[in-house]
Amino acid sequence: MRIHWTTLSAYAAVAWLGCSVGLLSGCALAPWNSFLDPTAVGQFPLKYKEGGIRRVLTPREAPPGLATATEPTPEDLVPLYEDYRIGPNDQVAVVINDLIAPGMPEQGAYEVSPTGYIRLAILGSIKITGMTEQEVEQELTARLIDDGLLPDPIVRVIVQTPRQRFFTILGAVNAQAAFPITQPDLRLLDALALARGISPVTKTLYVIRREEPSPPETTPWPTEEPTPEKELIIPPPMEEDQENPSLGFFAGLGFSPQEPPASQSQPFQELEELETIIAPPGQASRPATRPQEPERQRPFAPLVFDPVTGEPRELRPEEQVPPPPAEPPTQVPVELPQFEWEDVPEYELAQRVIEIDVKALKAGDPRYNIIIRDRDAIQVPMDTGVFYLMGEVNRPGVYAFSDREITVKQAIATAAGFSAMAWPQRCEIIRREPGTDTQITIPVNLDAIFAGLEDDVLLRDEDILNVGTHFVAPFLFVARNSFRFTYGFGFVYDRNFADKDAFYGKTNPQMLKIQEAQRLGLPF
Repeated sequence: MRIHWTTLSAYAAVAWLGCSVGLLSGCALAPWNSFLDPTAVGQFPLKYKEGGIRRVLTPREAPPGLATATEPTPEDLVPLYEDYRIGPNDQVAVVINDLIAPGMPEQGAYEVSPTGYIRLAILGSIKITGMTEQEVEQELTARLIDDGLLPDPIVRVIVQTPRQRFFTILGAVNAQAAFPITQPDLRLLDALALARGISPVTKTLYVIRREEPSPPETTPWPTEEPTPEKELIIPPPMEEDQENPSLGFFAGLGFSPQEPPASQSQPFQELEELETIIAPPGQASRPATRPQEPERQRPFAPLVFDPVTGEPRELRPEEQVPPPPAEPPTQVPVELPQFEWEDVPEYELAQRVIEIDVKALKAGDPRYNIIIRDRDAIQVPMDTGVFYLMGEVNRPGVYAFSDREITVKQAIATAAGFSAMAWPQRCEIIRREPGTDTQITIPVNLDAIFAGLEDDVLLRDEDILNVGTHFVAPFLFVARNSFRFTYGFGFVYDRNFADKDAFYGKTNPQMLKIQEAQRLGLPF
């Protein structure tokens, strides 16, 4: 085999140039798996080795799933055996023996109104919401006895159509509806059977359960400190035969109030001194003079009498005093309160989200086969998540999660691996921040992930995995595809078996001789 040294030198120069540029760029220093061939990445350890999976890439991200979801508790597995309590829109049958006549009972089916009442022809409206059947029978019996209708009434109450105990199931199920709870021991698997099964690829479902609202915290009223008792000054009694000269006109009419005599009466005390005595200790006394009250406006004109005739007359225009001008009321701007969810008390939003592992539930794990309570909502997430692959992969496009958790390695395997021009060290994940219009670009080194130097990354809904390339990749592609295995370890070029002085390919002379012999019909 002959080798054309000019061509060999050219290929060697190209390979050397590619290696030099790649090393100087710092993009292919380590690991070396993808430097020679990006389609052949991997770890290939000699011994057992473990690695992790990253679910969160940036500090701004929250873990996947519902943040408020909790695991089932032992209390969720205990059924509650209690009588049914009647509610609005229930249909109740009432039978009262001997009410119309002996041997003729009063019976009928009644629907409870939205406000909780039923209306009987004889007893009128009766509120029965929140009562059991036995409590309603006792209430009707007491009403019949109090009204004097029956001395010993026999009453039967039966709830024919209960509409209060039910649960709702939504999402990836074959029958989305609200189903009644017919037994206290209704389990989650029974509820899924009523919905005719769920998607076979569902991994997680959630049970949204209402909880009893806790009463708001009340602040106790402040206790007032007891005020010290005031000392009352009681004057001594007055003698009967002693007259009070200060009575004047009333003394002549025979009034003789008991007052102390002039010789024993205390001197008159000023108002300021009295207030000082009455005021509690430690408080300043009030001023002696009361503030002057503003003059009230009279609702009608004053009555004036004529001094000559003595008869009332009206005021003359010059005698009338104009009323003071009325000040316009000052308008105070009213600020409407802004609604904030944070201001709503917690007892109005009391609910609990229970996360259920469907795989463990179907496998028979009793911890997840919880009791279904009244007004539970079972949410089975529907598989609508997708991720996008673009760049230097063999099959770019849109792929569905199929309700599975897909890592970056699995995504590359789904796209049939890297292309020949890929540069696994230059990749990125474009992720949309939930609830906003912001996109986050996260650099990812797939070469280090496949080599086991970094943990694998879990993709999320609507993630874009972009596999990049490098300007050195074409040179490495040419150098990599120039070396082949032929008859031995040799360098392959188009003129291996041609004339060394020719610049184009020629047919082998031995083949020409064979063709000429066949044309002439010669055996050799």
